[in-house]
Amino acid sequence: MINLLFVLLFFILLYTAVLYQSQAALALCVLFIFWSLASFFQVLYCRKMIRIDLPFSAYTGSKEQQAVFTFTLKNTGFLPLSGVRLCFLLLDQTGKKAEEKTLFLSLGPRSRRKFSLTFSSPYCGRFHVQLKELRIYSFFSLAWASLKTDLTGEAVFFPKPLPVLLKVSEKTRYFISEEEDGLETPFLASSACGSLMEDIRRYRPRDPLKLVHWKLSARTDDLMVRIPDTEEGFCVLLFLDLAIPKQGDPVRQISAFFQWAASLSFAMVEMKCSHLMIWFDQKEQCLRRLPVRNEEELDFAVYCLLHGEFYQDPKSLYSLYSREYPTAAWACRLLLDTRLDLWREEEKLLSSAPETLKEDLASTEIIV
Repeated sequence: MINLLFVLLFFILLYTAVLYQSQAALALCVLFIFWSLASFFQVLYCRKMIRIDLPFSAYTGSKEQQAVFTFTLKNTGFLPLSGVRLCFLLLDQTGKKAEEKTLFLSLGPRSRRKFSLTFSSPYCGRFHVQLKELRIYSFFSLAWASLKTDLTGEAVFFPKPLPVLLKVSEKTRYFISEEEDGLETPFLASSACGSLMEDIRRYRPRDPLKLVHWKLSARTDDLMVRIPDTEEGFCVLLFLDLAIPKQGDPVRQISAFFQWAASLSFAMVEMKCSHLMIWFDQKEQCLRRLPVRNEEELDFAVYCLLHGEFYQDPKSLYSLYSREYPTAAWACRLLLDTRLDLWREEEKLLSSAPETLKEDLASTEIIV
């Protein structure tokens, strides 16, 4: 593409050269033609020589509700990039634009530079960063060309725990798990933490049948068992139903759901109440069980939760857990869904809304 301002200037010079028979104006017209051709070929050349590397994920900034996204721009050619226009979009979980950032950069020949963008969002969760447009300009912006890209990354905004009025009952505090020697290592997908096989091994004689992973055994045609964990049991099970909310603003509802889950888990960590955070992994088609005994494990569990995939219809998590772990024991089961309803067994403890979540958690006593 040619800048329309320069095209208009060319026709003015041409008109002047013809009308007044000006040799100077005619020479400028010829120079302009050569300049246009040179700019055109420069843009085509630089278009093939430019490279951009987007990271898989942004990292959390120093301030809350901020994520810093750093990318690398490379020029592998011998001509400089006199002008590059980059347009980035921050997309929420529904694919809507949450924020837009535009950068104008330049780069020397055969060089590379790193650039950073800071995105902000009033909501927590996993957002996507998309490179919407990449435009290359020639010297003095005479010509330009756009390059189509489908590059995407992600920006994760962690929830800030809210104060929760939590009380741990005597039954829960002094509960001794009957499965203390049979609790498996948290079952993590390969995309979340290393290899899937790190927590699974082949069956050995005298292994308890309750440790057999039947689904994986059926897929591999070999009997596979989970590696047992000899640490303490978990008396509280916190189930999280990742069904897509049907009412209200989905992004705001999901953000409040993440905030409530993190707040409740953080409150139990402060009360020294070890627990399991459990949800259904839509991708792996299995239950995820992550232990939470300290703040480090809480951060990791929340990170995995933010990367969980939502599904259309609610799951019967209690039934799924009983079928998957028929000999499991617990003192208390909690269930939090995206409607912001908190259940203890079949009893509803609290029903909230995104705009009143902070007040409800601070004013309603939750007994586990």
